[in-house]
Amino acid sequence: MHPTTNCAMPAAAMLLASIAIAQTPQHLVVPAAYTTADAVSHDWVAGASRAVRQQTLIGASHLTNMVGHDLTAFELRRSAKNEQFVGGAMHWTVTLSIAPHEPLLCSSAYAANVGATPVQVFDGIVTLPTSPAEPGPNVAWDADNVLRVVFQQPFAYSGGTLCIDVLGTPIAGQEANWWMADAMFEDLPGTVVDLGGGCGAYGGPAHVWSSVQERTLVAGGVAHFTAYGPPMSIAIAAFGVGTPVGIPMTALGLPSPPECELHVLTLDGMMAAAMLPHSNPNLVSRGGRADIELKLPETTYVLGLQLTTQWLELTQLATSNALQWSVANAIPTLDMALVESDPSQTNGNVTVFLAHVLRFEYQ
Repeated sequence: MHPTTNCAMPAAAMLLASIAIAQTPQHLVVPAAYTTADAVSHDWVAGASRAVRQQTLIGASHLTNMVGHDLTAFELRRSAKNEQFVGGAMHWTVTLSIAPHEPLLCSSAYAANVGATPVQVFDGIVTLPTSPAEPGPNVAWDADNVLRVVFQQPFAYSGGTLCIDVLGTPIAGQEANWWMADAMFEDLPGTVVDLGGGCGAYGGPAHVWSSVQERTLVAGGVAHFTAYGPPMSIAIAAFGVGTPVGIPMTALGLPSPPECELHVLTLDGMMAAAMLPHSNPNLVSRGGRADIELKLPETTYVLGLQLTTQWLELTQLATSNALQWSVANAIPTLDMALVESDPSQTNGNVTVFLAHVLRFEYQ
């Protein structure tokens, strides 16, 4: 009896030890280079001070160690700064899925990035701790430095691009107006040159009433163009080869104001948009706003691509300032993407060069 008993007891102890190891949570930081070091940028926390929807796509290259495991929690870490971040609380709804595409193919439409079988892993209150000054360069994943979300339902990760969809809503009286989470940023701006040619009643004395966001001019990104004019009017954006020497619109037989000049030589594309009244009463004087987006392919042939964009507002037959723009000369390597906007919108602003640093807990 004794030899059998002595043999069984170590075997049972080994079994219990293996079970304990299997149940011990493991951690993975994305991107891994910032496991302890602060990354170079920061971004808002959804719902900390205003309602925000944030959708983060994480490429499979970051997540190899979690394949075949259950994700049970994730954390955001504060950004390094030699100042205290005052805490707060907000309501979060978190849904995870496997996106149907890689981060560089990210769409501005939230629904297009959600996988076929999304799982709501959390719905409730999350807390931002009051965090003492953290000057860096390293910031620990301590309780007073992180926002932690423990899943109410585990998510089985079997591979692919992970989509984390967060709907954050502030709680009155508990807002955290400056609690910035650590984020990685790739500095890959395009270039923009204003060729002039603007006219009409908007944009000040120089009639500068159109713009393009330089950092959206990147392969895989969504280029964002904006113009201002009479509310509820229609404006057409023309894309083509530009010229610094403008052609007077009157020379084309159009009854435009005399200072209006055309700086687009070829008509390679056109997009129309309504100039919607601004919701902010402090910006009403700027007129209506038209926005258009142009998804840029994530391929090398667009690197350095140059075009010119100029708008024509139809009620005034007024031309905007023409913008000669070029795409950045490198493709982002972050293998992450972020889409964010007000929750009432079905589309958000896309960045394929900026995303939060996250720490996953899995078993």
